[in-house]
Amino acid sequence: MGCDVNETGTAPRSEAGEAVFVFSTLGTKRGGVTRMILTRMRLFAEAGIPVRLLLSDHSPHEDAEEAAIRRSWGLPDSVEIRYFWREAAPGGGGTEPDPLAAAAEEPGLTSFAEPSGSGRIVRFYDNGVLAKSKHFDGHRRVVRIDHHDIARRVVTREYFDPDGRLVRADDVNPETGARALRRWFDRSGACWLTSWISEDGKTTRSVRHRPEPAAYDSYYECVAEWVDAVLADSPAPVVFSDRRPFDRLLLALRHPRARTVAALHNCHTTQPYRSTDPTNPTWRPLVDNFGAFDTVVVLTERQRRDLTARCGGGNATVINHAASPAPETRATRQPGVLVTVARMEPQKRLSHAIHAFAIVASKVPDARFDIYGSGSNEAKLKALVDKLDLADRVRFRGFTDRPLEAFACASAAVLSSWYEGWGLVLTEAMSVGTPVVAYDINYGPAEVVRDEVDGLLVPPGDIDALAAAMVRVLGDDDFARSLGERATEVTERFSVERWQREWLELFHTLASTPVESARRGHGADRSTRRAAGTS
Repeated sequence: MGCDVNETGTAPRSEAGEAVFVFSTLGTKRGGVTRMILTRMRLFAEAGIPVRLLLSDHSPHEDAEEAAIRRSWGLPDSVEIRYFWREAAPGGGGTEPDPLAAAAEEPGLTSFAEPSGSGRIVRFYDNGVLAKSKHFDGHRRVVRIDHHDIARRVVTREYFDPDGRLVRADDVNPETGARALRRWFDRSGACWLTSWISEDGKTTRSVRHRPEPAAYDSYYECVAEWVDAVLADSPAPVVFSDRRPFDRLLLALRHPRARTVAALHNCHTTQPYRSTDPTNPTWRPLVDNFGAFDTVVVLTERQRRDLTARCGGGNATVINHAASPAPETRATRQPGVLVTVARMEPQKRLSHAIHAFAIVASKVPDARFDIYGSGSNEAKLKALVDKLDLADRVRFRGFTDRPLEAFACASAAVLSSWYEGWGLVLTEAMSVGTPVVAYDINYGPAEVVRDEVDGLLVPPGDIDALAAAMVRVLGDDDFARSLGERATEVTERFSVERWQREWLELFHTLASTPVESARRGHGADRSTRRAAGTS
């Protein structure tokens, strides 16, 4: 059921405060962080707290993603979702639709189409030279147009919404293939905002051209102006940053009564991710301005201690992730099966799990390893499996939105990451009685897994030790059964009720406490907003 709305069609603002989440895009295939954010939003909404989700970026299928998120996560209609590119652009975001841009044929150009995923790609040639490639979705709508130079290299990528409006264009360095510049377009067809993109893919200095020129040291400071405008009628907004780029946005807010919460989901140091290693550059705005946030929420006591020692201050608090009791499942545990559910990205260090399994395979003849997930390292990992001659023992199962079933089928779950903030898969596996074999990394495993009681912890990076732990669980049924029986206690140790109570108490405390302007560091960071052309 939707809540009452005011004359503008949005949820009425509560004098008792509202929860505001800033994020990039929705997406439907996301990891544990996104799942926990959505769960927290639902918690607040069901407790009668007004909730807004403010999105800073563009996705070609936003409306469909929003509908899918509401449906699959039970996100109430009262949760208001708004988009920066649609509202901040003069007259509305995106150009008027151009029928030629959406056409599969163009006068004077030759073209041919080929299937791509659920859609197709149409390549256009001008006098024999590849000029552009149009990407269409399964509904024959143009999603992206790549423009090529004489060497077939992409120089510009244009992105469209489902109505065929050109929303933004990324100019690409043809030598490296990396994005260098992003331009956003308004209804008039003009570029209203330009952002530079650093070599590591971060959106940095930005210039707004319309309606009034202004320059920003960060794209997120520009987005902060829009957030301030959206929250102008809110008497007590509590604004959450769950991804570190958005810390800059929270620091740039000018709303006089806004309270800011940085919620952490990962390790804050650089490789090899020990507590004494340097700060990850992405975390510098948070670490350098730690006391400017009203609260910093961490997932483990170990990380709270490490951050407090590094940053000082007493504004960090611990709220563990909850471990939900597992629903009834028809999944049958399969002897000899190990499972990993993870994004195929460098952080997850899945190559270690595969190398460890190669040792296991030589000692446990019926052992198999199921890997669920997708990501940029998928091709490399499949090549590694082939190189190790494990293709008949390792199965890549793709993305799953039912991780509990995957864990319930296995004898043990494996976590080989470089780092985590908590490792949501740990509690998911343990909730269905599946013991975990994990590297004892920062942060999470040592607080979730009780070594030799409900799982096994091994030194980070020690592939032989990881393999030995896998073999031990697979080779000793009684030991594995004992670990699994104790593992289900995780739902009591990290109960949903406690998690709900702690988040609600934090919210109501912040929303009802006057802002201490002297403590809030806001203002210094905002000095970077200036008229374009000034210094």
